Amino acid sequence: MERDVDCGAVYDEKRRELIARVRSLTPTELALTVPATPAWSVQDVLAHVVGITADLNANRFGSGSPDEWTAAQVDSRRGRSVEQLAAEWDAETPRFVAGLALFGYEFGSHYVGDLLQHAADVGEALGLAPLDQDEALLVGLDHYLATFGDALEAAQVGSVTVRAGGPERRWGAGPVVASIDADPYELFRCLGGRRRDAEVRALHWTGPADVVDLVVPLVDAYRSTDDAP
Repeated sequence: MERDVDCGAVYDEKRRELIARVRSLTPTELALTVPATPAWSVQDVLAHVVGITADLNANRFGSGSPDEWTAAQVDSRRGRSVEQLAAEWDAETPRFVAGLALFGYEFGSHYVGDLLQHAADVGEALGLAPLDQDEALLVGLDHYLATFGDALEAAQVGSVTVRAGGPERRWGAGPVVASIDADPYELFRCLGGRRRDAEVRALHWTGPADVVDLVVPLVDAYRSTDDAP
């Protein structure tokens, strides 16, 4: 499924919202540890999302693991102010959003979803309300659902119907073995690896218990590698 949206425009809108939020924070808040990414502070998360745009624009993917690649984005920007990071992001964004349009919805929804996960990470670290359940969230959720569907197909366990803020959709291949009815934000966070196994199981699953026991771990074990190009 592809939504009739400009993923580049959606990304830029949510980027501006995150910059505005971070600019409003005190030094103490900027230094808060983000539980979803415990090696990073709030300001480190900003450095990371800026670094993604710069690296992808430069076709720079690192020579080690994805964790090493993302850590380098943060380490290379230590000591920069929020305003310096914002200025770099402003400069890199036009080329980046043009790339999102060029490579299509699958690619664009990936990076909308990634940005929203990090924005939600920051919001939860600050004790703020969840992200708005708007079209941007559904675009990001599309990416994680597609990845979940690929995992179901690879595991050959059958398909799962999902209801989350819109029409029911089926993911995976073969006969339907389970279904899930979930709040879009919570499903987005679960599929993005931001919730514990017990929280994933607490979503409204239906289907034989033994089948659900097979399907639920796929939410985490086969979730999208965050930020991978």
